[in-house]
Order: sequence, then C-alpha cells, then structure tokens
Amino acid sequence: MDLRVTAAGEDVTIPAGTTAVIGADTAATIKVARPGISRRHAVVKYDGSHWVVQDASSRNGTFHNGARIQFLDIKGPTTIRLGHPAEGTEIVLTPVTTATTKPTEPKPTVAPAPAPAPAPVSAQQTRVAPVAQASAPGNIDPRFDDLITSLNDTVKSIKGLTWSVWAMIAVTAVLAILTLFVGIVGN
Repeated sequence: MDLRVTAAGEDVTIPAGTTAVIGADTAATIKVARPGISRRHAVVKYDGSHWVVQDASSRNGTFHNGARIQFLDIKGPTTIRLGHPAEGTEIVLTPVTTATTKPTEPKPTVAPAPAPAPAPVSAQQTRVAPVAQASAPGNIDPRFDDLITSLNDTVKSIKGLTWSVWAMIAVTAVLAILTLFVGIVGN
C-alpha cells in the first residue's frame, strides 16, 4: 500500500517500504519551506501493515486534530499540521492501493519571480498597485502565504513582548511602592 502525501497543492506518492522525510531541508522527500517548519519536521514510514507518521523532534511540533503528536497510525485519509495546531501547514496523508498508483517524484520547488520595481508616481497622480490575482480559486501566490505566516509570527511575538513589558512595569511599580513604604516605616 502506497501513501499519497498532499502538501501545498502538490501530491507525492510514497511507495510502501520507503521512509519519507517532510520538512524544509532541500533533501526532504516532501519539501515544505515555511517559517516554523524544521528541516526534518516529520517522517512517514510503512511498518508492514499500515503507515505511521512520526514527529522528528521538530521545534514547533506536529499536530492532529489540534493535539501535538509524537507518532500517529495512518489507517485512512489523515490530516496533520506542521508548526501550529490551527494555522500550521496542512499535510494530507492518504493510503492508496499499490495496484492503482505509480510512484512519482516530488515536484521541484521553484522560487517565485521577484516583483517588478514600482513606477514613479507624480504628486498629482496616485496609483494603487494591483495585487497578484490567483488564476483559479485556491491558487494563491506562495509569496502571500509566506507573508501571512511571517506577519502572524510577528504579531504573536509582539503580543508576547507587550505582555512581558507590562509585567516588568507592574513588578517595577510594586518594588517602588515597597521601597517607599519601607522608607516611610523606617523613619
């Protein structure tokens, strides 16, 4: 029984008896180059009776139904997420019968072309650059996915930083009040 792996709109079929690596490494069988994805994020392998997906000690984890997993038996179509339980990269793992499929090579990852330089705008003229439009529903430019992921990570770190700053302000205020109180009581 082979395994069809669908990631970022691409399908790769893994033959039974093969171990496949999912991650950001250029040598990975299934390449997922996004923030939060480890070079060797997860491994899928056939154990003789069914497929198993195992987290490869990734930094941000592998998730199934919102729960972090170390390993998971794949007995039917299974969706996992890499890096985050809700916003992580979605990977669909589907066991398929060997007789109806042929192993395929993973498609090479092609870097998107750089955006053209903006045209100069006069003081009287205002232009709004058009956003690249998808050719069909669901086909979004991968640069937008990377940008959205990066912005989400930045917002999360800013939220954490803001909480830390407020906590430091609160602790400093408490220490100042205690110092003032000790000074008053000591006199």
